[in-house]
Amino acid sequence: MTNREKIEFLYKEDGIRDKLFLNSLIHDDFKLEWDSSSGNSILDKNFILNLSDEINANYEISYFEISHLIEGNNQLVVKYNHKVATIENPKEIMLIAKVVAIWTFQDEKIINGYLISKPS
Repeated sequence: MTNREKIEFLYKEDGIRDKLFLNSLIHDDFKLEWDSSSGNSILDKNFILNLSDEINANYEISYFEISHLIEGNNQLVVKYNHKVATIENPKEIMLIAKVVAIWTFQDEKIINGYLISKPS
C-alpha cells in the first residue's frame, strides 16, 4: 500500500476504528502536534490508539468528508470535515470538526503529524 492509499484507508474506509491498522500505520516514535480550540497539545501513538477506542465507544457512525488530499516529499496534507452520529441518536449526522492534517512518513509509517481543528 502506498502512503496515499494508507491515508485514504484511514479516512475513507474507517481505518480510524481499526486498532490493528493504526498500530501498523503509526511509527513507535510518532509525535502529533494538535492545535485546537482548547490549545496546543503534543500527543503520541498511544493517544491515537485510545482515540480509536473512544470513537468506537461513543459513535455509531464516524466518517470524514475529504475536500483536499495533497501529496509530496513523504508528506500528505488532508483537509476534511469529521461527521458523526451518536449511539443514542444514530439517525442524526452531526459535523463535529473541520480539520487540516499534515502527515509525515518515515519507513512507510507516520512519524509526525500536525493537526489544526475547530469545532463547528
